[in-house]
Amino acid sequence: MKAGVYAPGVDFDEDVTGDRYFGTAQALIDAGVISMEHLPEVSSVTFFKGVKVDGRTVKGAQFEHWMQVRIWGSHNRVQRFVVIKGVTREERCRREEARRQEVEELARTAPKKDPGFDGVHSMNYRASATFVIGEEVFAHGKAATVTSNYKLIRVADEEGEFSNGVNRADYIPGYLCRIHDSGEEFFYPAHAVRSKSGAVGHLRLVSGARQRREISFSIRSLA
Repeated sequence: MKAGVYAPGVDFDEDVTGDRYFGTAQALIDAGVISMEHLPEVSSVTFFKGVKVDGRTVKGAQFEHWMQVRIWGSHNRVQRFVVIKGVTREERCRREEARRQEVEELARTAPKKDPGFDGVHSMNYRASATFVIGEEVFAHGKAATVTSNYKLIRVADEEGEFSNGVNRADYIPGYLCRIHDSGEEFFYPAHAVRSKSGAVGHLRLVSGARQRREISFSIRSLA
């Protein structure tokens, strides 16, 4: 939904039901949003096809021919108004769909409360670990040997699934692996560790709405 300044002294935003303009009477008139005849005598006034009507009787017809002007409050003792102008049925459908997608996106990306390691373990992060210590694997495509049991590390991530109210983070499941060529040991996310046949080592079904971001680097273990 769009929002911003429509004209000097007039703010604007798009609502599902129509376009909304905020400002003083003079600013709205100067911007051509309304005329003096549109100002309400009490708290609000409704127009349909340019004719003043009882807003209760045309409530279901809030489309492109509908307009309402309401007192919105005052600032520094100057009265302010909101003007709502209806849009076409097609535009309302488009905005309703856009709002639905916006709500779904907010729900999808909203961080969950950080449960800590114990809480994450209880969420079955160990449910499908398949590699054991000493097993030869490929870690990010490099020949390696598994040197620790399946475990978790907590990684700060601004797009992380969990939040402690200040920072967001992810708990990354994986294995410590020693690379054959260098002899160095790193922690690798589970999806990056595969058997010699190419099979993945972590098959847990994830029920969350957010797809995990791929991690393209190895994390050296502090253990």
